[in-house]
Amino acid sequence: MRGSGERDWLAAMKKHSKSICKRTKRSNPPKDLTGMRFGKWVVQKYAGKENHNRVWLCRCDCGLQKNVFESSLIHNTSTQCLRCLWAKRYMCHTKSYFAWQRLKRNGSLPKKWQDYNDFQAAVGDPPSNDARLARHDIHEPHAQGNTYWAIIKRSHLGPQMSKILKEQAILDNKMLMKIRMAKTREEMIRCMVAARKAGCKYEMIGLAAGLSRQRVHIIVTKHLRK
Repeated sequence: MRGSGERDWLAAMKKHSKSICKRTKRSNPPKDLTGMRFGKWVVQKYAGKENHNRVWLCRCDCGLQKNVFESSLIHNTSTQCLRCLWAKRYMCHTKSYFAWQRLKRNGSLPKKWQDYNDFQAAVGDPPSNDARLARHDIHEPHAQGNTYWAIIKRSHLGPQMSKILKEQAILDNKMLMKIRMAKTREEMIRCMVAARKAGCKYEMIGLAAGLSRQRVHIIVTKHLRK
């Protein structure tokens, strides 16, 4: 059995713990977050508790409503809905976003277009993948009315030019194969010089011979001067 001293000590500890709980409850009352903004979330009303956490009904700027934990709002771990999050990630991979970033890096981005949404609203989306940003007046800076999407026409090779390039590729492959099959150093050098005379690039010769471009250039130049 417990003595009177031990019982008195336990009673005093319980009383002390109750007083601490009361003080903490008084000092940290629950906050009303109604109407407050956290990123794109705007708190509408209190929605109860879930897993011992306070939950608030929030409305995103896009119009979507969802219950969000109070801790996620306060600690800034939830600032927008998933629809806006994925839209932002998709936006970062669009052609217009890359063009806006290029203007920003070059220092030619107007002050009105520091936000991408303003730039996109003024210029719009490119009409095709071949479109590039251009200016009507090249002497004036980029601005609304002067910047537009210009379609760059790609030049297509004619059938005769395509045939010549195909024949050149076949010749290059034959010359490079001779370099790979060379048994002696002198034979490999002769094949390297012949390949260079036939129009093969130094990089391709180096890959076939297992040498660097600079080394191939030195060897071929030395033997061509003889």
